[in-house]
Parts: sequence; structure tokens; C-alpha cells
Amino acid sequence: MSRFDFTHPPFDCLSAAERDTLEASADIVCYGDDEQIMAPGVPVDTLFVVLKGLVREMAGDEVIAVYRERDAFDARALVAGHTAHRFVVHEEALVYALPRATLLALTEQNARFGAFFYASVSQKFGALAERSGNREWQTLLTARVRDVYAKKPLFLDGEDSVLDAARLMKQHKAKSILVRHGRRVGIFTTSDFRDLIIDGTPPDTSLGTLCRFDLICSELDDYLFNALLTMTQQNIQRVVVTESGTPVGILEQVDLLSYFSNHSHLIAQRLEQADSLDELADIAAQITRLVEILTGHGVRAVQLGRLVQTLNARLFERSWQLLAPAELIANSCLLVMGSEGRGEQILKTDQDNALILRDGYTCPELESVCQAFSDALARFGYPPCPGRIMVNNPDWRLSESAMRDRLYHWVYLPDRDAQLNLAIFVDAEAVAGNAALLERCQDYLQQLLRDDDSFYHRFARAIEQFDTPLGLFAQLLTRQQDGQAMLDLKKGGIFPVVHGVRALALQYGLKERNTFERLARLAESGRLDKELAGDVAEALSFLLQLRLGQGLAALAEGRPSGNLISPARLSTMERDLLKDALGVVKRFKTMLRHHFRLGSL
Repeated sequence: MSRFDFTHPPFDCLSAAERDTLEASADIVCYGDDEQIMAPGVPVDTLFVVLKGLVREMAGDEVIAVYRERDAFDARALVAGHTAHRFVVHEEALVYALPRATLLALTEQNARFGAFFYASVSQKFGALAERSGNREWQTLLTARVRDVYAKKPLFLDGEDSVLDAARLMKQHKAKSILVRHGRRVGIFTTSDFRDLIIDGTPPDTSLGTLCRFDLICSELDDYLFNALLTMTQQNIQRVVVTESGTPVGILEQVDLLSYFSNHSHLIAQRLEQADSLDELADIAAQITRLVEILTGHGVRAVQLGRLVQTLNARLFERSWQLLAPAELIANSCLLVMGSEGRGEQILKTDQDNALILRDGYTCPELESVCQAFSDALARFGYPPCPGRIMVNNPDWRLSESAMRDRLYHWVYLPDRDAQLNLAIFVDAEAVAGNAALLERCQDYLQQLLRDDDSFYHRFARAIEQFDTPLGLFAQLLTRQQDGQAMLDLKKGGIFPVVHGVRALALQYGLKERNTFERLARLAESGRLDKELAGDVAEALSFLLQLRLGQGLAALAEGRPSGNLISPARLSTMERDLLKDALGVVKRFKTMLRHHFRLGSL
């Protein structure tokens, strides 16, 4: 058995032969409390991996990193051959000592392993993103039947006829129904119809004499894999889903297989068929579960954001259709804004939505409908916006003319909240109703801003609102919260990138709303250096992925997801990439300062 743990990056990408080479060259060394392992002025010829204890990285008297079990230090120093920092044992440490010569030889023959030491920022982020699939089967094997079953059962009585069954199944496009006959429940399927036609059974025959009562069932909380195994063993296409023995649904084989290959298909299908807010509340919970599953598959936050945006848009649209009169829907545009509009909101956060009404149209029920919609979203897990940027606020349900007036005031007569409101609106996407109402308002905003350099100067200045938490010697700058050293990913990294790209997109009249699509267009048009655009995109992707991982961990522990992370809980590679990402943010902010002349008054 190997004495070295190869399950953590970057060592998890080594081949069996490469692992043998590395392990054969490794030594185990013990260091006492306060003993110095590396220091400035001393050549670095070893990479250390902590087996036990704590090691601190020091810049002068300041602690800039702490290394725990499985953490490696210091890849940068190893490549450079020297370090600017001291590495001092805090608690007696047992470490692996990996020789420089062996590691550098491995980097030459294994590109992914070499990315940990040499690659550009974009290559490093890309290499990390490719580490998918390791948790895929574990995730699928732990999925439950309740995560998948989409079809509520259709019931008929045993006295009803075959013709009644045909009509009901045609109406609901169903392939099976359940039949109540006395105290028993049976099942009748399209396969049974085939046999009846062949046998010449009259259409007025009662179902109670034809259906099968030997139901093959799966409990709601049973593992999904067991349901698949049952279908395979019994050579059947569906099972009855039960809860405490009572039938509550039908799980079709096609739906189960769709789940394994394309989980979002089921949710989209359920959204189209939902006819109550109760059903939509259940589906909203499934969207979060979908994020957990696909993250386990290695799907990146960027792709997840667009998928969740699509599903959320259908969820919001279906909710609006259930609550709003058809006339209101036809004469208005329901829109989402901010991260939801950009397709970068993965886990549920505050509501940001608005309603634009056709000029001259009035609806007596407007206030109650909008309140019901905001309440429904809160029930689905989207908390109310602290700033009340929601349709239940009269300031965010306006006629087209009133919205244009509001845009004019935000640009030329700004109040305290004008910049924030405008930034949120710039990312708006229509989800229901007449999208032309939003498009005309967006076109009007572009007309207002033509050649107005002073506006872009004011608008872009928001990137200076928060400092980038990266200090001299690339140390991560944290703040104490609840006894832990924490770092705010949104303020320190995500917001300045998103808003900086938003400012450039607004200046150049781009129609794209998603930050990554905006970056691509800016690079294609020569408005932004392609290498910088690539680094910014990869850095943002990494920050979003990091926030997603921390958010899912928080939800699993019963805590709300947020933007704060503890760098001490990250792996060595994650901390290194976080430093790289924040370094890219700093570079991008420097470019923006020059471009928008933010240093001038």
C-alpha cells in the first residue's frame, strides 16, 4: 500500500509509474516547534507536504498562510529556487520532503502536473476545471427516487372502463394509470392496451377485471440505483413510487435514464406541466439538488449558471402565468436583473425583478398579483431583496414611459442609489410577457449615453469601492469574523470584475448580458486585450466555483450560503489559485483605472 496520499491535487493527476517514481524519492522528516524549514537567502531544493502538524508562512512577523495536513509548500519557491518568506513550524510537524530534481522531471513529462508549477493563470484554472468525474458515480449512487420521479399518478376506479382509461391517458399524455378497486390498487398501461386489442376485449370492460394488482414499487427515499436495478431485473418500464406504502407517483424508465444523462430535462418537463404553486415549490428545491449533482459531475460554475438561469426563467414564467391574468401578461414584461439576469446566480439569493407595463394599460389586480408573485418566490427559497428591488414595490413596476424617465434621472439627475439601480438594470433579461418593452428601454438607455465619457467615469468608479484582498508578497488579506480569518469573494474579486466588464459593455453598446459573453465580445472586437480577457474569464470562473463550493458546503451544514470563505480551509492549490485570481483582478482594475481615467477628479 502506498504511504503517500495521491488523491489530492496536483498529485492526483500522476500516472501509476509517476507515482512510484515520486514515492521512491520521498523522505519523511520531523520538525519540532518553532523550527525553521525554509528561509530567505537559503536555496530551495524541496517541496514539502504536511503529514501532521502546522507550518506557518511568514512575511516578517506577519502570518500570511498556514499549512495543514495534505497541504504542499512552496511550489513557487521550488521553481524559482529561493523564497522571500520564512516557513516555521507552529506545531510539531511531520512532512514529506520531495526533491526538486524529481518534481521538475515529472513536470516535463506530465503537462497537467506541470501546470501546478509553471502554467499561466488561464492554464492553471483550466487544469483545475478538468478534474471532473471523480465524484460522479458516488453522486449518482446516492441520489434518491424523490430526486427524480416527475409524474403524479392518474387514478380511476375499478368500475371505470377501458375507454375511460384511454380518454384519460390521451388527455394527460400518460403511459400508465393506477386503478382503485376496493382496498387494492392496480396499474393499467399502454402495454395492456396492446394485449386487449389483440385479444378483442370490448372497450366497455371494467378496469378492475383487467389491471394488475401485483405492483412493483420503490419507496420515495430509496436509492435511485435500486429502482433502476428493479426495472432491469423485472424487465419493466416503470415502478410505482410509494411513501410509507401509499402510491404517490410513477417513475418511468425513460425519466430515470434521462436523469442519469441529463438531469435538467426532468426539471424543465415538470415546469411545463406544473399547475400549482405547490408543485413549483417542489421543483425549485430540485433545482438546488440539480446543482449539487452536476457539481459532483465536475460541471463548472459558468455552465451551471446558464443552466440555472434557464430553469429559473421557466420557474418565474410559470409562476407568473399561474398568478397573473392573461391580459396583464400580454401588456407587460416581467424581467429579472443583476446576477440572475447575467446567468451567474447559481444558488438562490435575493430577488431582483421588475415589471414594465405598456403605456396606458391599467390592471386593478396589479398590486395583489405582484405581492403574490414576490411571496411565491420567497416560498421557493429566493429571499426578499433588502433594497426592495421587487415587483411588489411600486418603484419597480412602471409603465414604459415611467421607466424611461427613471433611466434619465439615474443618468443625469442621480441620487444616492442611482448607480446601483442602473447597474442592476443594465443586466436585465425578460422572462415573461412582451420582451419588446424591455428592449425599447434598453435602446433608450444607449441613446442617453452616447459619447458621455463623464458618465462612464462615474459608473466605472464603483470598482474602487472595495480593496482587492491581496497584499505584498501575494499574501491573502483577511478579516476576523466569528473567530475565523475570512475573505469576501464578492467584494474582493467577483464584483470588480463583473462591474468593470459591465461598464465596458455599456460603453461599447454590447447586447450581451452574461459577463463571460461580454468578455468574449470585447476581446473579439479588439476592445480588450485577448490574453487579459482570457485571464479575467478564468479568474472569475474560479472565484464563482470557489463560492459555489463553499455555498454548497454551508447548505449541507444547515447554514445560508454567502460570499465569505476561510482561506485556511482551502487546499494548497486552491489558495495558490485564489492568489492568482486576485492578482488578475488587480491587473484588470489597473487597466480599468487607466481606461476610464479613474485617477482624475
